[in-house]
Amino acid sequence: MDVLNYLERTRVSIKETALVFNIPSDSTVWKWRELFEAGGLDALQPKAKGRPSMKKKESKNQPIPGSVEALQAENELLRAENAYLKKLQ
Repeated sequence: MDVLNYLERTRVSIKETALVFNIPSDSTVWKWRELFEAGGLDALQPKAKGRPSMKKKESKNQPIPGSVEALQAENELLRAENAYLKKLQ
């Protein structure tokens, strides 16, 4: 914002503004000005980089531990495990 305020206040060129603030490329200042004019201060906020997290999403349909549905689901899982182990023998 300091760079853009200086640019507006002094009415100097983008190239001169980049020199005053030691910004290597004057296109950076130009880009900031275009973003600010198009989207305001929020457009100048940095964007998140990289890929989104691969965390497993919790399903909302999981039964509450200790409830009848949870016990029945656990019982079915154990029966399937026992049947599998019997087939291995």
